[in-house]
Amino acid sequence: MDAEVIVIGGGVSGLCAAHYLKKTLGDRAVLTLEAGPGPGGTTGSDVVDGYTLDWGSNGFLDREPLTLAWAEDLGLLPGLVKANAAAAKRFIYRNGKLHRVKAPPGFFLSPLLSVRGRLRLCCEPLIPGKTDDAPESIFDFAARRIGAEAAQMLVGAMVLGIYGGDARQLSMAHCFPRMVRMERDHGGLFKALMAIRKNRAASPMGPPGTLTTFQGGIGALPEHAAASLGDRIRYNTPVRTVAAVDGGYTVSLDNGETLAARAVVVATPAHAAAELVRELHPETARALAEIPYAGLSVVCLGYPREAIGHDLDGFGFLVPRGQGLRLLGCIWTSSLFPFEAPDGSVLLRVMLGGAPDPEANALSDDALTDLTIQELKPLLNLKGTPELVRVYRHPRGIPQYTLGHEHRLAALEAGEAACPGLVFTGNAYRGIGLNDCVVSAHRAVDVITRHLG
Repeated sequence: MDAEVIVIGGGVSGLCAAHYLKKTLGDRAVLTLEAGPGPGGTTGSDVVDGYTLDWGSNGFLDREPLTLAWAEDLGLLPGLVKANAAAAKRFIYRNGKLHRVKAPPGFFLSPLLSVRGRLRLCCEPLIPGKTDDAPESIFDFAARRIGAEAAQMLVGAMVLGIYGGDARQLSMAHCFPRMVRMERDHGGLFKALMAIRKNRAASPMGPPGTLTTFQGGIGALPEHAAASLGDRIRYNTPVRTVAAVDGGYTVSLDNGETLAARAVVVATPAHAAAELVRELHPETARALAEIPYAGLSVVCLGYPREAIGHDLDGFGFLVPRGQGLRLLGCIWTSSLFPFEAPDGSVLLRVMLGGAPDPEANALSDDALTDLTIQELKPLLNLKGTPELVRVYRHPRGIPQYTLGHEHRLAALEAGEAACPGLVFTGNAYRGIGLNDCVVSAHRAVDVITRHLG
């Protein structure tokens, strides 16, 4: 055997699984194979001219003990940085202006929704709860509870910011299971929020936790995790197939090499996982290949502070579709984490593309930058040219939990049951955030350790 366990994929889920399998089985028992030149997948950071630029995710909510425990194991807790209080202020673009999203009662005086839309939203406590288990899109859930206008302006924008997705196509039960439970347990969202307020000092308007990163950016996590694996992680090592043999598995590499292990953790994106197991378990491969991804482009802009007229006091803003802009949203990064821009400068991160606008990802870097500046200029009162521009592209950036996702998960679990010692982990299945990746990795570790006895 070349290893007790082979982990295929060196993103957050694969690195976390390898870390805990190594702790359980021993330093030489686990081998991680990564197709790219470095760890992290879409989670990484660059430091350029004093700016810290995150490739994808810019942090995690500190509510997940498993993530904090992993960071502690890696010696990263002293470098944790929590977002400034400005993170609580969020804006949505409508009718040419940025409107702050306020909690009730202030929300009901906001022009973010029409008077009719606000009145409809006030009726939410009177709407009966859903009584069947029929699949429901995010938009349909929101329109049923708070009205179509609020569903479009508020929830649709939120879905763009999180998933880069279309709320009419994504499954409510799989994207926001917490809100589905809130309706089921309390009969409505307002009733649930009031119950939460009684039991938690924090604001009930969103999930608990504070946005958190590390000194050096979120990329510090995969960098330290990979370093802790030493020579038991191999880069530039694409895998071609996984096959079952003699109570274990063989892993065939693109370079012709074949490795053997008692168990395999597949921590690649779903489309890559489908290719790996196409011959081993065709039904699972078909389900994996059906999970769509939204491409995303991220434009990072650094400006001298005096070149921006807006106060940038907040998290940033989102743009619902139908408002005349192609931007999905803009994060005022240096307002959240001042260390990520040099003194006297600010850092903006703008998202474009996503499922509603895949054509944006085909634009050149210059065209994306020009579009971004053109649309930001009147909103933030930009002057002059940026002192830093960096474009990050993720052609298959964010998995989309579209309607019918439960069937894909069922096929995935059937494949794991049929192939003992093979397990799938990552953000394509049960949550796309960094915390979700860590939880998914722990699930994989549990499956493998039970299999190995």
